[in-house]
Amino acid sequence: MSSPRNSLVRLVILLAVCGLLMGSAGLVAAKSATKQQMNADQQMAAYELYQQKCLSCHDSIADPERPGKTRDGWTVVVRYMNDHYVQLTDQQADQIINLLYALRKGLEKDPG
Repeated sequence: MSSPRNSLVRLVILLAVCGLLMGSAGLVAAKSATKQQMNADQQMAAYELYQQKCLSCHDSIADPERPGKTRDGWTVVVRYMNDHYVQLTDQQADQIINLLYALRKGLEKDPG
């Protein structure tokens, strides 16, 4: 039978390992987010795609009255549009999602 002290030591070790694992996951997520950032050429190409596919119904990306969305929020919107109104490849959808997120980042209610 283990003593309460041994149980406490095991718990502390387990929590430390969990913290390390979660920290590693955070680093992976940060690296992934960095890869998703767009350079100027990518942003221009994505905007041209946005003009072709979206501007016939949506006048502008900028709407000062509405908050921005998280990347997940833009994904939901663009996927919905793709399913119902406009045909996009997965790559085109990702370009538009990244553009909208990049341009409206910082305006969202819940960052992310």
